[in-house]
Amino acid sequence: MVYAATKVFTLVWPIAAYVVFEGRSLTFQRFDLAKHVRAVPAGMGFGLLIAAVMLFLYAATPMGDQVRLYGDSIRSRIAGWGLGTPARYAIFGFFLAFVHSLLEEYYWRWYVFGRLNQIAHPAAAYGLAGLAFAAHHYIVLACYFPLGMTVLFGTFVGGAGVFWSRLYCVQQSLVGAWISHAWADAAILYVGYRLAFG
Repeated sequence: MVYAATKVFTLVWPIAAYVVFEGRSLTFQRFDLAKHVRAVPAGMGFGLLIAAVMLFLYAATPMGDQVRLYGDSIRSRIAGWGLGTPARYAIFGFFLAFVHSLLEEYYWRWYVFGRLNQIAHPAAAYGLAGLAFAAHHYIVLACYFPLGMTVLFGTFVGGAGVFWSRLYCVQQSLVGAWISHAWADAAILYVGYRLAFG
């Protein structure tokens, strides 16, 4: 219930804040397909790079060994979510990688970074948005890993968030950041699958 409530908040709050609290009206620009298509290569490239690095670290370095030490805990949590079969996990994974990543980009890049970039120095906007994005993931990661690994992985996520903010700012499109984010999530979910089902 808490998880679902946070997702509803992520979806509703930016619009409510924009319209109700800031007194603005929503305006919809003409959909520029070419602009969004141009955003794909950079997003795809960075996403594949992130995924490749994560899978390499998991498969071929001591960091992967450290993650595998918490396999039993992760398997237990996956089963507790009702995702104890490969099919259920795959359906949830598809939603998380491709739908939830778009929701996060809408909230963290369009709203959080976008508003900060309007009211603060650009360096502060990137830094604060990245820190907030990392803090959100520190909370999630702390459910699975000890403090040191939580800080390390969460900081990596915050760094990726800074890059995605830059991508959004330059491209004026969420598509590149979304594709990149989706590949990163897919790699994480693959690691989760290996831990849960071998």
